[in-house]
Amino acid sequence: MAELDLRQDLPNIYSNVEDNEALPLFVRFTNDDAKFHDKDAAVSFEETVAKLTGIHECYFIHRRQKGRTKVYEELAIKFDDLPICMTAQKARDGFTLRAPHFTEKNMVLPEEREFIVRKCDLKFVDLHEDSFKLISGTGTYWLGHVDELCQFINNCFDLPIPPIEIQIEEDKEMWQAYLDGLNAILENKRDLIRVLSVSNQKDGLLRLDFDMESYAQNLKNAILEELNGKCDQKAQISIEDGDCLISFDSYQTIPDDTIDNIKTIGRDYCYSAEATPINTVSGAISIVSDQDELNEIVASIDKELEIFGEVINKDEDGQLYLNNDKSSEILSKIVDTHYHGIATVVNTTQIVMPLVPVEESIDIEVLKGNLPEQAQIKPYGKHFVVSSKRPLNVDLEIFHNMRFSSCMVNVSLDQIDANIQIEGATIKGNAYSWIINDINELRTAGRLFNEVRKRYQGQYVNSMFFYAFAPQINKSVLQELKLNFYGNPSIVIDVPRSCVIFSPKSKEHYNSIKDAFLEQLDSSINATAPEYTPTAKIDFLCENEEYRRGVFERINVALSDKKGKFIGNKLSRDAKQLTFEFVFEDIDDRDEIEKILQESLASIHGVKIIYDDNNNKGVTNWSLSEDPSLLQELDRKLQSDFRNECVNYINGKEYDKLSNVDEDELNSTHYSKATIVRRRRQAYLKSSSYNLGTCIRRCRDYAVIEVNSEMLETMRSNEFRISTGDYIQFPAMGETMELMRQSVAMNRILKPANKYNLSPINPNLPNFIFDPKYAAETVVNIEETKEDIRAHKIGNLNEKQLEAVTKSVLAKDLALIQGPPGTGKTTVIAEIIWQEIRRNPDCRILLTSQTNLAVDNALERLQGQAGIRPVRIGKPEKLEPEGRRFSLPIIRSWTEGREKYSVREDLVLGTADNATKIWIDRIVNKVSNDPKYIGAVGAWKAELIEKDKHSRTEFSRLYRSHVNLVAATCSICGSPDFYYSYVDMFGECNRNNMFFDVVIMDEASKATPLEMAVPLVLGKKIIVIGDHKQLPPMMDETTIDSALEKIGKKDLAEKLQKAESQFKRLFEAAAKIRKTVVATLDTQYRMHEQIMNTIKQFYQEELAATGGLKCGIIESMDIPDLTNKGSRWHGISIDPIISPETHAVWIDVKTPETALNPGYKNEGELKAIDLVLKALEQAKGYKEFLNSQTKPEDKEIGIITFYSAQSREIKKKYRGRAYRMDVVDRFQGMERNIIIVSTVRSNAKNNIGFAKEIERINVAFSRARRLLIVVGNKRQFESNNDYAASIANMETVSVEQLRDAVR
Repeated sequence: MAELDLRQDLPNIYSNVEDNEALPLFVRFTNDDAKFHDKDAAVSFEETVAKLTGIHECYFIHRRQKGRTKVYEELAIKFDDLPICMTAQKARDGFTLRAPHFTEKNMVLPEEREFIVRKCDLKFVDLHEDSFKLISGTGTYWLGHVDELCQFINNCFDLPIPPIEIQIEEDKEMWQAYLDGLNAILENKRDLIRVLSVSNQKDGLLRLDFDMESYAQNLKNAILEELNGKCDQKAQISIEDGDCLISFDSYQTIPDDTIDNIKTIGRDYCYSAEATPINTVSGAISIVSDQDELNEIVASIDKELEIFGEVINKDEDGQLYLNNDKSSEILSKIVDTHYHGIATVVNTTQIVMPLVPVEESIDIEVLKGNLPEQAQIKPYGKHFVVSSKRPLNVDLEIFHNMRFSSCMVNVSLDQIDANIQIEGATIKGNAYSWIINDINELRTAGRLFNEVRKRYQGQYVNSMFFYAFAPQINKSVLQELKLNFYGNPSIVIDVPRSCVIFSPKSKEHYNSIKDAFLEQLDSSINATAPEYTPTAKIDFLCENEEYRRGVFERINVALSDKKGKFIGNKLSRDAKQLTFEFVFEDIDDRDEIEKILQESLASIHGVKIIYDDNNNKGVTNWSLSEDPSLLQELDRKLQSDFRNECVNYINGKEYDKLSNVDEDELNSTHYSKATIVRRRRQAYLKSSSYNLGTCIRRCRDYAVIEVNSEMLETMRSNEFRISTGDYIQFPAMGETMELMRQSVAMNRILKPANKYNLSPINPNLPNFIFDPKYAAETVVNIEETKEDIRAHKIGNLNEKQLEAVTKSVLAKDLALIQGPPGTGKTTVIAEIIWQEIRRNPDCRILLTSQTNLAVDNALERLQGQAGIRPVRIGKPEKLEPEGRRFSLPIIRSWTEGREKYSVREDLVLGTADNATKIWIDRIVNKVSNDPKYIGAVGAWKAELIEKDKHSRTEFSRLYRSHVNLVAATCSICGSPDFYYSYVDMFGECNRNNMFFDVVIMDEASKATPLEMAVPLVLGKKIIVIGDHKQLPPMMDETTIDSALEKIGKKDLAEKLQKAESQFKRLFEAAAKIRKTVVATLDTQYRMHEQIMNTIKQFYQEELAATGGLKCGIIESMDIPDLTNKGSRWHGISIDPIISPETHAVWIDVKTPETALNPGYKNEGELKAIDLVLKALEQAKGYKEFLNSQTKPEDKEIGIITFYSAQSREIKKKYRGRAYRMDVVDRFQGMERNIIIVSTVRSNAKNNIGFAKEIERINVAFSRARRLLIVVGNKRQFESNNDYAASIANMETVSVEQLRDAVR
């Protein structure tokens, strides 16, 4: 720059200026100014100053520019009609300027009194040029009027700064804040992956295989980072076999936004999360006996019996042998008095009476005659003994009336050796003797003889078998007796043992049942009744299985309302222990279940609740599982998203050392070890990561890298090598790629164009997006165009809709449309698209919005319109059916002959409803059926009807090549899928050269600059539609603003949280200075007029000229026909709350709010909502209303509240019901027939918090079509003027009246 001709010492630099005709204006500059300009500018500094040197009509505007450390005063100067502007600061001498900065911009002048115009003669000079020398060369006049030069410069700096200039700087600062926060996020979201192995491939490529443990560690670290500072306790995270478990040792609440962020992190790593964390309490309820306690109780009972003078014998099993029934009565009284609920006296009296046949029933002589040879029989008391030298077969017919009792086997010898023992035998004299009582063992009796003979081989061995039989009553007789008393627990006939067992309750009872039995005996049976001897036992209840089962049944009954909460109950086989596990939502829910448990067990002795790990507070677990569908999607994304992305190298050994923190360092700082390590790693990655090259192919477990030349050279010289354990760093996956696209788009708007940063498609965008006066003004006759559109419109348009369409079509750069709730924005969008295509069939239009629903609603209006060929970009499964038919994957699947599009195993979409097929069918319907043309078109028509593969392929290709409308959400615009779809439709192009003739952005008032930037940079003309009287963008408090705080810009973070939408700032400015590009819709078609009247005050200013917000269904809204599209009649009646004529009601609830941390809830309003819902269910006409609605969402009741804490309570209470429940911020864009609003705030100070914001009121009250019910403290909210205007248009009912109305 030292060689610049501008710096040559000219003796008379103003020789061509005569006296004061032109003001001499010196602009000082340095080499640094020139270098700064040349770094980014397309035209060099030298060329620029050469063009500006000389005389120009100059316009001076006072501005302030915020620098890094302070705010600078400067002048912005416009030169004639040149598209160049200059800013410069005042130099020390007071009459020259310094530090020039040039922009290519046709600056639009502010109001008349906010600028000065003067003819000036410009000269660019060295910063250090002598002031006297400069003024000496200006001619005689200026040499003596330096003070006039100084005064002019001062006057310029004294100009008021135009408000629009202040706003522009504020807007740019906000957008820059978004960009700074975004870049901070991107810096922290780069994946660090450990290298497992390295291999060279052909063409100098490098394959790096990954250690998948580090991949899992990245997921773990990302989750821990998100949880850091959000929870009271540290989480344990385990990842194994595709399952990620987040667990806390005790109950832990996790903020909703943190839950959402972790779900997003999980999706980035192909993990799907359970809906919410699960809180559980587990343990066991045990019924146990304490032996020492039981012994004390028994001893105490014994002492009490002694006091009564009772001496009762007891066996080792605890059986008590009572003296009489009085003893039993005394024992029962003692136990019931002192140990009720602990023990009970059980009557165990059992009296056995043998039944034997009479002696005459057995003829011994007959038996003798039928015995085997050498066998003899003799009576022996009540038995008969048969002796034999050989074993007998006791199944012989002669023994059928005899019952085997026992058998004695004697094996005798001459002399026995007492030292010889034989198993089971006793020695009696000279014989071994066995007793066999089991009839089944008789078959082994013969072996006993052999056992003896083996041991005494030299002696004579003799054996004798003695069989004892009891006379037996005929079995059929006993069976008949048993049948007679069957079912009587006091008399039991034991047929095999030939006896009867009495179980009497008393002596009197014994005599009664004994006599009843004896009366049934015939003469063939002898029976002698034993004496009555009562017995009893003290049973401890905890040892009684039936009692224990009863206890657990009682617990189940007590917990019946909470049955769904218990997920792991199991009763042990002996019913001594019930293991349990229950889930709970919050502390109140947990405490309620515990209270029920405690109360149900309070009166039961010996019951204990033992909690696992002694933790009755519960634990919190949350699991994420690897999602196969996400893995498939990831494979596709990795191939496209990371192609040509930069990859960094990090030395593994050095990086791993950063985790070592010694005690001295830890003790010398207030930071935790984790914080120290995190800071070290961030600093290391910033300073010591090296660009390795670009990614050629990326898979989950490996990547192929094209190493850059510098790194390749060091690798070949062995100065550098990648080893196992080193790391490579990619841009993070998933949503981070979207953030990167937003960053690129923001740079295109905020930063000058250069070879690294292309300007937007409309180079004027960076100007008019902040200041609408830079948008080209419409100069043609609007009325003529309006009439043309009226004549060729596709829908019914009111005058304001027609005006909005006309201004949008005529706009060159920008059009802004405000659409209050229900005013037909979708209708206007559809009409704009049609009119743009009608005027230019080859134009390309991008339709975008935050949500899929808004985009697909607009496409529905365009269904079947000739000349419009839309394509919908986005995941088919996330699209509404109206948009899915235009999805390229759906069209492609159908073209290839697949009738189903498989998202995953459990989600399959049909492909028959698609744009290409619809197009073919439309052609078929238009082909003439006239017989005279059948020869010419018949075969072709048949092919079209058949839709063979050739027809499908050709028509699909033609459709894609003639697309003129692309529809996608803001987040999809600019994505690889968007780019490749664009190339497929419009041909090859550079990613940064994609363009659309028109970009239409809906719901712009909800969009942040980040969301707006990506689609806006693609458009030649921008049509922005929104409503700044509804809620502004929702800031994600865990992303942009927290990232700004981390990089030391807390003040900007706070501003972002309070920032207005860019749509609002643009619309309000344009309404003053560019009226030809703004329009406000004034007629709503959504809600009944009564409901509309609760919000119309918010639009009075914008629509004052047309009489305010109007109702477009006033003629049809009260038609008592639920199927009429224009009717808002609901037909619901419950006196005195609602009648068919009632459409807006305020339920007055005065219950004070409950302050939480954070937020508020109101128990009284929760109860009132419950009453409202019950009232509706009981109301006359409600069932008819529900039955008339065909869409599920039209049957749903919407429940809206201003606070998340209240919303959580509502969702918890009505989970699974057909209600749509959320905070008002998330309800924007939705509508329902019936809406209930909970206002929550109720306090002595009349403080309604952020509920006072008109945008919040507007959205909440405008969601209802037929019936709006607001629950809240009327007196408190009426103190706010905006609410007072709304309440004045509602009927008021007290909560007491509501309660009385509900049966």
